[in-house]
Parts: sequence; structure tokens; C-alpha cells
Amino acid sequence: MVSDPRRSVHNTARIAVVGSFLLILAGGLVTSRDAGLSVPDWPLAFGQLNPPGWWRIESIRTEHGHRIIAFAVALWMAFLGWRVYRLEDRTLARRLAAAGAAVVLIQALLGGLRVLRLSLDLAMVHGLVGQLFFALLCALAVVTAPEWETRERLPNTRRERCLTMGLVVTVILQLALGISIRHLGAAARPLAGTWLYYAHVGTAGLVLSVALDLNRGANATAKPSANTLLATIAAQIVLGIASFIVTESMAYDRQATMLQAWLPTLHVGCGAALLGASLTRCLHAWRESLMLPLPRRQVQRGGAV
Repeated sequence: MVSDPRRSVHNTARIAVVGSFLLILAGGLVTSRDAGLSVPDWPLAFGQLNPPGWWRIESIRTEHGHRIIAFAVALWMAFLGWRVYRLEDRTLARRLAAAGAAVVLIQALLGGLRVLRLSLDLAMVHGLVGQLFFALLCALAVVTAPEWETRERLPNTRRERCLTMGLVVTVILQLALGISIRHLGAAARPLAGTWLYYAHVGTAGLVLSVALDLNRGANATAKPSANTLLATIAAQIVLGIASFIVTESMAYDRQATMLQAWLPTLHVGCGAALLGASLTRCLHAWRESLMLPLPRRQVQRGGAV
């Protein structure tokens, strides 16, 4: 039996999604442990590719480990882009792969400049671009699925398209606010006295209300994805409350405890999952509009693969 090349590309994209999610957790842990500048140079680490004994010191292990995972993800993204170029003729998939390759390069440069320029603003942008890169890979995994064009369609009414698009934008805004809170650290405490806190909580409520609205209007086909969205939002709210409790009064002049490091990091990871799930739902709502014409070389071969 001849293997389906489109399926193999899809599986390669799924592995990229997993790797990118692990990278987000690793990056979140860098922020939680305030380890971002524990390695003072870039692209080398203490003047070497892999300094001896780097795993013995927690802050260096956290930062250098993050760099190693980032390098592995970038290599896999290059491999994925090559496979899409060679085996995938759908225009949307090729464009998403090209965008992914560009974004991973930008993300690497942002991470390096953040270290070299000691810039907190670049650290925030770096965190948000990482979330967008993960969502981009989720989208690529969706559209490279062999059943993308044949699977039973979700509702594609104007209401569905507007709600899903609004959900994606609101989740990105909420992630940006959360990233700002995390990187400001002690400067944003007490959180209850800052506008960032109320904006973050307010956008969380808006995300929940849009997801509930989507759930109410979902048919049998859309119900599973709607329920997944709600479950992810519920987990995100629980992790957000737990993170607030353990970090609101933490001392920033000493090392974070395990809960102070991992609860906010898991909150960041769940936020990425929420963005990926929201974008996936949005892609299905806009699928008919995204069915771009076949490239000329495919038409000349006689139609769809």
C-alpha cells in the first residue's frame, strides 16, 4: 500500500506543534525563574556552543535548556517547510509553512537581541511572538490534514465567522496583557492596583462569553470543538487564579518556589493551547473562503492530489 505523502506532512506538522508547545513551557519557565539573563551572551553561551556543566546551576540550566529546545524546533521547522514545499500543493499550507519559517527566524533574533540589549520590551515581544508561532503551527497542522477539504463542515455563517475571528483577536490581546504582567514582575505588584490586572481579567471574561455564545449556537458537528474551547478556558481560569495566589505576595529578591515557577508557566502553556484551539475553530469557520485556487503546476498535473 502506497503511503499518503500528505499524511506524512501532517504528522511532521503535528510533531512541530508538540515541540513548539514544549518550547513555550521552557520559555515560560525562564520568565518564572527570572533566568533570562543568566547566560549573558548570544548566540554562544559563555563563549561556547555548549558550556561544560551548564546543567548544574538551575538558572543557567533553565535558560540554556530553552535555547537548545529552540534550536531543535527551528531545525524541525526547516525540515517541515522543506517537506511542505516538496509534497504539499495546497496554497494555504505552503503560505503557512513560509510564514512559520520566517517567524521562527524573527523569534530567534528577538531572543538574541533581548539578551544583548538587556531589553524588557523585547522580552515581552519575544514572548508574544512565541505564542503566535505556536498558533501558526496549529493552523499548519489543521490544513495539512488529508481530510481538511473533505471533512464535514462546521457552520460557516457570518455570525460564526465574526465570533471566531473576534475570539482569536481577544485571546491574543489577553495573552499580551498576561505577558506584560509576568515580565513587569514586582513593578506590577500589587496586581489588584494596576489597570493591567483589570484589563486581563476583563478580556478573560470576554473570551469566556464569546466561547459560551459559540457553544450555544453549535450544531452536532461543532459541539466537540466548542466543548474543547470551554474546557481549555476553564483550565486557564483555574491556573490564572492559582498563579495570582502564589505570585501576588512573592519576594522577587529570591528564587521562586516550585509552585511560583510552575503554576504561571502552566498558565502560559494553557494560554497557548487556547489560542491554538481558537484559531483552529476560526479556520474551520472560514474554510470555504480559504479554499484558494490550485497552483498552476498542480492544475497541469491534472487536478487535486
